[in-house]
Amino acid sequence: MSHNFRLIDGGVINHAHIPLKACAAPTISPREFKDSMAGLAFTVAVATASHAGERIGRTITSFMPLSAEPPLLMVSIDASSRMVDLIAASRRFSVAALSAGQEEIADVFAGKGNHPDRFSVGDWGLWPSGNPKLAHALLSMDCELVGSIDAADHMLFVGAIIEATADRRRKALLWSERGYTGVAEAGSAISS
Repeated sequence: MSHNFRLIDGGVINHAHIPLKACAAPTISPREFKDSMAGLAFTVAVATASHAGERIGRTITSFMPLSAEPPLLMVSIDASSRMVDLIAASRRFSVAALSAGQEEIADVFAGKGNHPDRFSVGDWGLWPSGNPKLAHALLSMDCELVGSIDAADHMLFVGAIIEATADRRRKALLWSERGYTGVAEAGSAISS
């Protein structure tokens, strides 16, 4: 499947189109897929991008390290999201892995509540690249886009990590069983 991108600068995103083969056997339904995945635990993160004065962020759980040499990170973004345009135009994105206690930030960037400026929640600064940088995150990374893959209803963006900060005193905010879970600073379990 190929997507027609609404690139802001009129440019073209260079990405590998990997044709996904049709499965010969019947697949599970989207509901069965979501129910199956619900039992797994994922680190909650906020992916952000900015270009020409516009900035956007989305809560994600689909990201992973790809390589140590060179240091690469991959994020999965819904192909219909405006974020695809900003990443393609700026050729950059950043990711903040949230720490326990940052549930409100995760909710706001997941579109919960009525916040005209999502970046008003949390302590946001800027990376030298101009991408948003969240303070007090477990791990924050700023990336230069080095590739992308069209994967059905999502785009996989691969970024070279050009800046990173980590706070090893913090504990990860996790998502499992359709809710937050993690370890609070004092070591007690949290859930919301």
